[in-house]
Amino acid sequence: MRKLHIAIWAAALVAAGSLQAQQRGTLAFGGAVLNQDGVLAGEMAQMSQPQALGTARSMALGGAFTSLGADLASMSINPAGLGMYRRNEIALTPMMTFQSSETPGTMSYAKNGKNRFSMANFGAALNAYEGTGTLTSFTVGIGLNRIADFNSRYSYKTDTPYAGGSVWAPTIADIFGQQLGQAGIFPNGNDELGYNVNPYYWPAVLGYNGFMISRHFYTDPETQEEKPTYVPDCIGSNASILHYMDVVNSGSINEFTISAGANLNNIVYIGATIGIQSVHKATGVYYGEDYRYDHGQAINSAGEELETQLDYADLYQKSVLDGSGVNFKLGVTVRPIESLRIGVAFHTPTYYSLERSYYGDITTQMYNNATEKTEINQDGTPYQDDMGSNSWCFTSPARLLFGISYTFGNFGLITVDYERDWYNGIRVKNTPDNFEPYPEEYKAEFKQAFQGTNTIRAGVEFKPLPTIALRVGAGYTDSMFKNREHYYDSPLTYETRYITAGVGFNLSRYVTLDLAYQNVTDKQTKYRLFYSIENATGDFFTTTGLFDTKSKRHNVAMSLIFRF
Repeated sequence: MRKLHIAIWAAALVAAGSLQAQQRGTLAFGGAVLNQDGVLAGEMAQMSQPQALGTARSMALGGAFTSLGADLASMSINPAGLGMYRRNEIALTPMMTFQSSETPGTMSYAKNGKNRFSMANFGAALNAYEGTGTLTSFTVGIGLNRIADFNSRYSYKTDTPYAGGSVWAPTIADIFGQQLGQAGIFPNGNDELGYNVNPYYWPAVLGYNGFMISRHFYTDPETQEEKPTYVPDCIGSNASILHYMDVVNSGSINEFTISAGANLNNIVYIGATIGIQSVHKATGVYYGEDYRYDHGQAINSAGEELETQLDYADLYQKSVLDGSGVNFKLGVTVRPIESLRIGVAFHTPTYYSLERSYYGDITTQMYNNATEKTEINQDGTPYQDDMGSNSWCFTSPARLLFGISYTFGNFGLITVDYERDWYNGIRVKNTPDNFEPYPEEYKAEFKQAFQGTNTIRAGVEFKPLPTIALRVGAGYTDSMFKNREHYYDSPLTYETRYITAGVGFNLSRYVTLDLAYQNVTDKQTKYRLFYSIENATGDFFTTTGLFDTKSKRHNVAMSLIFRF
């Protein structure tokens, strides 16, 4: 039976329970290094967050395109904008993304950023009908829009010196021993421990096979029976620990759109889109510990010198999500007077069906104080594949968009959008067989811990010359969490701000070149590398400190547009 053990928010919320690290036992476990074998509620919500990508013109105007049109981005925002086309159009938008991260209070380790070339938009709009009646024109469109970009990287190292006495530095080996001991998972008579257990415990099994922990026996003071337990007997109690963290994300969500838009008397525009999404998201989590002894040789808690000690332990885990999603979009735009446009669009929840694979491995180095020899130990798990009837299925939030824009003749325009997304409406439809929590438990978490978000976007376009357009924009999205401090398992975006700028050139009657720049800042929840917490009281038993990783993205896009 597979289980996802995710921790409670705090003692006061045990009954209602966030599922980010719930455990059916004395201790619950969580943190950025753990719980990589399943899809948490926070990850589903993060995957559902829209990004203001598309054509260079829509990006430069801050994505405030609900009331505008005659642009291929309309197919993924408000398909009524297709009704504003009076000619055919083909466009492509290549984009470069420069992502950077920083974690204040830590030391540099590996890279803190990731650069990526992608295609933000590609498609065509075909003006299928022109008339003089109520139906003034009808346009169909097909396109490929990038909805989300997951490419990012953050890394750092942080030192926990030995404080003296019985104040020991936290090591993930303690967590591994607690997990296996509480679950009653112990090696066989040959001291062998395999991977025929819940994949949730695979990192702990790796820790055992890497000699981070060993089985010992103690005498129960009440029953006088010999009982097994786990002890990190190759890590000195006087160890200072250098923690390493390196997380690399890659992938994206691309949406293939089939759209149609109609123009009714040049006053009302209506449209619809079927969106078919392709999802790929890969996450590699490297966590390492170096053990050093600033106050003499490694000793155990009894003050005895260790015969064999670990020099370092490196744990690597990788998970990959692949799948698809489908949604439907409806939109209408009204032009009551020549210069004013008012638009409304509704996006149904996207139904996602995702397959997932998970794998982990470990490398440790041991040093024998008697022989003065070192030994490298390596081990790896099998692959856990969630597919077919064991795949992950969930629906994203519904989205409602309002927009208003005003044009100043041929000199420019101003546009403003408001969007509401209901993250408390995310629903899990299927999880792997016998996986806990069950869909109804996810539903309770989304209803209790998440809320709808509010997004404001705005843009201004000014044409100093008939062939040049200057553009600026901005956007802001508030938190999807009712209380973000309850989520400390990984850095999850709770607030997004961005500013944009761009320029457009009419190279000829038939060709336009648009350029855009976006500066996106994501505020993320603080998180712990690992922790165990008392279910009864909400008190931390073993834990690292909180870390605050900040992320920025710089997107540079160029659209080449051909009209005929």
